[in-house]
Amino acid sequence: MFTNFKLDKVRLSDTYFSSRRELVKKYICEFDTNRLMHSFKINAGIPSGAEPLGGWESLDCGLRGHFAGHFLSACSKFAFADKDEFLKTKANRIVDIMELCAKPNGYLSAFEEEKLDVLELEEDRNVWAPYYTLHKILQGLVDCHVCLGNPKALTLAVNLAYYIHGRFEKLSFWKIDGILRCTKVNPVNEFGGIGDILYTLYEITGDDKILGLAEVFDRDYFLGRLEAGRDVLENLHANTHLPLIIAAMHRYNISGGERYKTAAVHFYRYLLGRTFANGNNSSKAVAYIKGGVSEKSEHWGAYGKLEDALTGGESESCCAHNTERILQLLFEWSGEVEFLDHMEILKYNAILNSASGRTGLSQYHQPMGKCAVKKFSEPYDTFWCCTASGVEAMSEIQKNIWFKSGDTILLNTFISSTAVWDDKNVKITQFTGYPDKLMSKLLVEVPEPAEFSLLLKAGQIKSVRINSNPIELTIENGYCVIHRIFSDKDTIEIEIDAFLHLVPLKGSEDLAAVMFGNILLARIGQSKCLKGISNNNINQKLVRLQQDTLEFSLNGDDGNQVKFIPLFRVEEEVYTVYMDLTGNSPQDNGFSFAGDGSAAYEKS
Repeated sequence: MFTNFKLDKVRLSDTYFSSRRELVKKYICEFDTNRLMHSFKINAGIPSGAEPLGGWESLDCGLRGHFAGHFLSACSKFAFADKDEFLKTKANRIVDIMELCAKPNGYLSAFEEEKLDVLELEEDRNVWAPYYTLHKILQGLVDCHVCLGNPKALTLAVNLAYYIHGRFEKLSFWKIDGILRCTKVNPVNEFGGIGDILYTLYEITGDDKILGLAEVFDRDYFLGRLEAGRDVLENLHANTHLPLIIAAMHRYNISGGERYKTAAVHFYRYLLGRTFANGNNSSKAVAYIKGGVSEKSEHWGAYGKLEDALTGGESESCCAHNTERILQLLFEWSGEVEFLDHMEILKYNAILNSASGRTGLSQYHQPMGKCAVKKFSEPYDTFWCCTASGVEAMSEIQKNIWFKSGDTILLNTFISSTAVWDDKNVKITQFTGYPDKLMSKLLVEVPEPAEFSLLLKAGQIKSVRINSNPIELTIENGYCVIHRIFSDKDTIEIEIDAFLHLVPLKGSEDLAAVMFGNILLARIGQSKCLKGISNNNINQKLVRLQQDTLEFSLNGDDGNQVKFIPLFRVEEEVYTVYMDLTGNSPQDNGFSFAGDGSAAYEKS
């Protein structure tokens, strides 16, 4: 079974990932803790003179407090990975304030306790996802305890879990079912990954009461039908149900229960039929409510039918982060290379792409239709769900590059980085300019010769040289296997195999995206039909502009040059990912962003 390296054992040194990580770390360092915790203090009746935050953290927003949870998680992960004492102190300070704001009964949040009364009374009206926010707070507390050893954070998390348990044990089966059944479009009772974090809390404490509470959030209306092999994704809210799968997979890892594993495996198969070329998912529902969020975003449509899903609200960034976690767990179960390939596509084209190269802050949606533009969150005035998940994602962006299992180390992505493999007393540093350059060099450092295996994904390997000597490649189950006794300063030079190819939009005969290897490209500027382009001629039609930067050009029918660059490098430019190859595409509507915020969830 493969596992990830801990965050402090992988250090980035590349151009794209490390720079966005550092931008977010700077944002975390400079963020005013008093402003962050203002709404918690106000809710607890503690005076605060701090300037309130705006957007989804404003004092009149039902989701206020969710960002503080993600922030605490990110702060703790940065502090742990970088041994950063300033951020460790900052995380501990947040916990101290949370302790002051916690009620004697264990309740801790930035919104009134009475919001949960409203949820229990009305089930899915006049609240906005209170258990979603409580999940983020629990997650932040647990991450602070796990990463930084803060015992106070663990106590607050356990007390909050006990408080939630006390509420649920008073409710009937059908009342719980109503509160946690998120089958309507535009749901306001979304509860995030609270089941998953409760399973983590159970692993830490061994407390059966917490285990029983976690199991409450495993909803049979979804998992039971998936286990039975039924595709029930159509019209569901995507980022409500992705965490349900993560929790089910966590439950399987803790206690077995084959039904949870079966449900997750079936789910992934159904998800693939709703997945874009960037590896991510979510767009409009089939049975959408006009004017609501489901008209353009956040939901799943019919399997294999994405032809009308380029709405400007496709590919919610939160979904990318949760999909990566599902892929990671599927890979750890099976070791199958297909999950690594999907993970790499997602990592470059939806996770890295979610963050601005100038600020590190996130997009909510990642549009891929005609003449799209990106919109990133503001430092203090938006705080979308994807702002919060994006900040946390950048704090752990070094995960899923390297994996280990016994005497084997596996390289998943060509991202310049160093992995410290303590189990074998080995350090491996990767130097690469990928995707701009198709070479990678690995430097092995060992105090004495060490025998182990290095696995590379065979589909990306053209040739390998060890200490400048070519080697014959051994292929097993989709991997190049290099097994030898490595000495200090051994070098492995990898020639990477990548070429241009088209990825059709599922359900459309007219629209396709262009990829170079696993890197999704975007056409810059006004989009026109690209007739005559196919997988048979694309590597001749598109010309590499320069060797040091991944950039292609195509001479259009009007004589003008069309430029293609990686989607993750687009910042302010007008761009198109899915292009019309036939001239028959109906996607001629002008680009517009999807709505966000509670107004988009109003009932019709």
